[in-house]
Amino acid sequence: MPIRPICLQAPFLTFSLCALTHSLALAIEPETQIIPKISDDSQHLSGQAFLGWESRYFSEGRDDLDGNSLAITSFELSSTHFTGGVWYGISPDQSYDELQLSLAWTHSIGEVEFYTSYTYLEFPTDDENDNEIGIGLSWAGLPLDIELALDAYYSFDADGTFIETSASRELIATDRFSIDLGSVFGINQGFVNDGHDGGNYIALRCAMTYSYSESIALTAHFTQSWELGSDSSLEGDDTLVDLFHAGVGIVWTF
Repeated sequence: MPIRPICLQAPFLTFSLCALTHSLALAIEPETQIIPKISDDSQHLSGQAFLGWESRYFSEGRDDLDGNSLAITSFELSSTHFTGGVWYGISPDQSYDELQLSLAWTHSIGEVEFYTSYTYLEFPTDDENDNEIGIGLSWAGLPLDIELALDAYYSFDADGTFIETSASRELIATDRFSIDLGSVFGINQGFVNDGHDGGNYIALRCAMTYSYSESIALTAHFTQSWELGSDSSLEGDDTLVDLFHAGVGIVWTF
């Protein structure tokens, strides 16, 4: 899985990739991790570290670890237009780990933000690797402070693309606590090359952030997804199921 924007976000791309602002969702998959960007808009170099746990490894609408959880950690550095980082995930329930190295470029024109990214993925347990490129944009100019995003990422190994569209809105409850509500629609075009093409899933998500201090934040999210058009004759659709999952984490920004 690639690193996705989370309001690089991830993501919800990320919302989360959970999702550059899209900041690199040293994620995640917009839907796998929600790592909120809590740093300011400084033009100087800034950094962010994240440590979290996901009840499922949710990716492309699928339960990639068949019900098992994933512990994740990430580190990223950002300047005015560039963000680079490393993401590592390991399952405490089965033999699985994954490393991602990413670099992204972002640019804003008014309330529209564009990004492009490159991610190298290493799967040590399976002795495999992949390279992915991503593009996307987000628009925050809608009424009611709703933000729309479109993200697409291409896998050189699968020779296919996955596309996600999302809508989200942040609610500021207090000066320390915020809630982000969002929805996402995922479309497979050969990215999951042994699964069906076309609409794959829709999901609703609630993500919460509590700012413990100016540099430390606690996060949690709850997501319900529904499969679309799963084909039981295709192996890649075996894990494309209706799914509820959640995650918690801590973010340090410097």
